[in-house]
Amino acid sequence: MLQRIIGQLPKLWGNWISLTGTTIATIAGNAFLIMMVVDIVTSGANRYVATLGYLLMPPFFVLGLALVALGVWRDHRRARRGQKPESVIDSALKMVLSDRVARRRVFFVIFATLINVTIVSVAAFQGIHYMDSPRFCGTACHTAMRPEYTAYLLSPHARVACVDCHVGEGAKSAVQAKLAGLRQVWGVIRNNYQRPIPTPIHNLRPARETCEKCHWPEKFHGERTLVRHNYKEDEANTRASNVVKVRVGGRNRRTGRFEGLHWHVGGENLIEYEALDDKRAKIGMVTLRSGGKTLVFRSPEQKPGEKVFERRPMDCVDCHNRPTHIYDPTPELAVDAAISYGKIDASLPFIKREGVKLLKLTIEDTEQAAARFATGLKGFYAKSYPAVAAKQGKAIEKAGRELGWIYRRNIFPPSKVAWGTYPSHLGHRRTTEGCFRCHDDKHKTDDGKLIRQDCDLCHEVLADGDEKPNVPPEVLHLGNM
Repeated sequence: MLQRIIGQLPKLWGNWISLTGTTIATIAGNAFLIMMVVDIVTSGANRYVATLGYLLMPPFFVLGLALVALGVWRDHRRARRGQKPESVIDSALKMVLSDRVARRRVFFVIFATLINVTIVSVAAFQGIHYMDSPRFCGTACHTAMRPEYTAYLLSPHARVACVDCHVGEGAKSAVQAKLAGLRQVWGVIRNNYQRPIPTPIHNLRPARETCEKCHWPEKFHGERTLVRHNYKEDEANTRASNVVKVRVGGRNRRTGRFEGLHWHVGGENLIEYEALDDKRAKIGMVTLRSGGKTLVFRSPEQKPGEKVFERRPMDCVDCHNRPTHIYDPTPELAVDAAISYGKIDASLPFIKREGVKLLKLTIEDTEQAAARFATGLKGFYAKSYPAVAAKQGKAIEKAGRELGWIYRRNIFPPSKVAWGTYPSHLGHRRTTEGCFRCHDDKHKTDDGKLIRQDCDLCHEVLADGDEKPNVPPEVLHLGNM
């Protein structure tokens, strides 16, 4: 029986074309089955497995079958012309059939090949899984991605994989992402890539496919109290507090209508805008569709016929444009937060002023920042406050380390990332962008309706730089959240 089956193989293996096709089809078929099992077991957790298994393997399988058919057709033509079939493979098959030792060796090679294909497939899956990891995204191109990877590790989304936001679902998106990745790797190899990395990413997946998988804009958040402590650059580092009730809003269950900040992405509200630059910092015409009505707000700064860089519907990332890669806006605010959290001792005279002054220095080797800052602080206090230098030496060293850490997480000279390189559009703290891109009292309809710049639209101010704000003491403990 075995000899009869093997005796039919010359029809498929009678020439090198058919043998090559059979080999390709066999490997592609086995790889397809393995990838399919992996995809089922992992519940579709890895988009690249689907890409290799469902997109790349079938064409190779079909190619193998086509080569088999081509080889059989070629032998058929040779037979009609009276030509003998190729003898090399026939001789090898006859030797296998007649020689028991040779037959065992062939079966061993076939068995070993199947094992090797399985091992290679599993190894390939592990490699693909690693390519999906944040560590690969952040460290494979270390110099280029170091700023974004550092910010990512400190963000609220540090446990969300990069590909969940940067790579769309399905094989097509995976292929596009990897092709783009190859171009980026080539740019890194040639040391020919943009510094700093430009933002925003214009082909980023829509927020409804990413953010809204975990966050729910319709959830009614109501009001949230936001407290930030700022410190003056005087000897006592006097604290001044800002307390506001932010109207986050959402869909009000009682009225069924959207309120507060999340009104902008409410189900019945659709806002579209024209970005006049690639940073989405200059906003032209804004169109609001709500309740069956359409309002068109025009900007006087948009000249007739001016080129529109982009038209897009407003979504989460138009305000939350730095949800994962977050940098401190200014050295002043960074020092304020460190003092508020107790990482820098506020009893050190002029520590706010001196800290900000040090953070504004340019240090190419950021790893040396902490040592330089500690030395700078020691020199200042030894000269101006020798008693403080002698008594609070550890606090001064701790402040130097914290300033160094602030510097290293915000400043990346090789990538040309400095203070303000990546501004946040969430709010309007120390920036001309953010809310004021649209809420400028300049965008208006033809009948005079404005996109207002009214503080009470989004929040209620309870304290504005007050040293002794009239709020409960327990509220102030929420500072710099």
